[in-house]
Amino acid sequence: MSDIDDFIAARKARNPKAWAKFDKNYQRYAIGMLLAAHRERSGLSLTALAKKIRMQKTALSRLENHGEDVRLSTISRYVEATGQPFNLRISPAKAGSKHRDPQIELVSA
Repeated sequence: MSDIDDFIAARKARNPKAWAKFDKNYQRYAIGMLLAAHRERSGLSLTALAKKIRMQKTALSRLENHGEDVRLSTISRYVEATGQPFNLRISPAKAGSKHRDPQIELVSA
């Protein structure tokens, strides 16, 4: 388990009611957060990436912070600009799960 996974598990154990919808909300915004981490690992600022892919900085910021419905073409532009691979694994929601959102994880970067 990663440090963030440990942190989340501890918080959920302390206050399950407050964290009840965390998993669903986290999955909804996972791609945006993964793209932000990818950009940072690539050494690009938001401004530099915006110039490379010809998007407004505010639009990129919104995508990274609230990226619940990101187009594949946008992800492709992002990856092309960083010059680094970005491998996602998108799996269907687990059977019997209350949430219908797929599971999204970064495989490698």
